[in-house]
Amino acid sequence: MIETIGSLAKEEQLKTVEHYIMSNSFVLQNLEPFPGYHGSNLPTENVPDTFFLITTEEYSSDMIFRIADNIKHFTDFKFKASPGKICIDNDSYPFVRVRGLQDYKPVKEIQRYFMDAGIKYQKKKEIDAVGLIELRKVFILENVTENIFNDKEDNMHYLLINKQLSWGRFKNLTYWVKNNLDDNNFDAALAVVYGRRVYDMVRIYMQNETIERLEAIRHKYLEGIQRTE
Repeated sequence: MIETIGSLAKEEQLKTVEHYIMSNSFVLQNLEPFPGYHGSNLPTENVPDTFFLITTEEYSSDMIFRIADNIKHFTDFKFKASPGKICIDNDSYPFVRVRGLQDYKPVKEIQRYFMDAGIKYQKKKEIDAVGLIELRKVFILENVTENIFNDKEDNMHYLLINKQLSWGRFKNLTYWVKNNLDDNNFDAALAVVYGRRVYDMVRIYMQNETIERLEAIRHKYLEGIQRTE
């Protein structure tokens, strides 16, 4: 079991939230949380799940995690908060990601709690575009095999790889992997987890997974890495 902090990078379609937020504040929502996976029974299907509170600066992980813990201590809200930034074209937007609300209604109150603790928000801007999301989060990972981990909180799968990858290389590699697998219905993101050593990983979301299928995906990524060395 690994319980530690790390980072995650992924691309998602993002859109400005118009209602249930503080006046003239900038909040984005992901319209399709797992764009690489297509199927029924998505965990956030037709339910608002993830909001990005766009801030005036990047705040430290320690600050965001502590504020979130305090909010959850004094309220009944169940959510997870992570800091990071979104890149859209040449613009960069720091954020606090709030995930797991299942409803729009608590967003404004959570915004106010963060603001009262010192977080400042950017003014509203109309966005409807694909953005590269880079966030810092807490991972609670359990070994399934030597090279495959499950996230005990998020029901995700993490495949250990042998190379540090840039986002551009990972994106191209994922395109190649999907084109060279018979069953390519999964969503992939790039992860780095800090434990006793640095773990470079591919985060996989899909339904009806098996160890054999996860191993096949991992081996295809390793093959792709070797091909482009």
